[in-house]
Amino acid sequence: MGIVIALAGLAVGSFLNVCIDRLPARQSLLMPRSHCDACKTPLATRDLVPIASYVLLRGRCRHCSTAIPLRIPLVEAGAALAFFAWWWRLGESWQTAIAVAITCLLIVGTVIGIEHRLPLSRTRRTRHGS
Repeated sequence: MGIVIALAGLAVGSFLNVCIDRLPARQSLLMPRSHCDACKTPLATRDLVPIASYVLLRGRCRHCSTAIPLRIPLVEAGAALAFFAWWWRLGESWQTAIAVAITCLLIVGTVIGIEHRLPLSRTRRTRHGS
């Protein structure tokens, strides 16, 4: 069962990457199909297998050889690890589902924040603390 949970995490991690790429740009999460950001060529199904595609393509686009960000397999692996860890800790329960959902939101928010260098707080601090 743990393997199934981790595989589900890989699949969800792949979708989280779509969210990370498209939410800041206010683009649809469903259309257009996944494509290379550099050459805009739609990705084939074989290019969408989490982690395996990155490894088999040696981190490069099949069509234009542009580097695929390392963030892609890291988010997929992180989601798989999180899914497995929550399942291991809490078992099959509604608490696990909630923990996984919150973790996914945190992954998306954290990566978007890092990539876009968003401040942690909108309040301004002055030198004298006032």
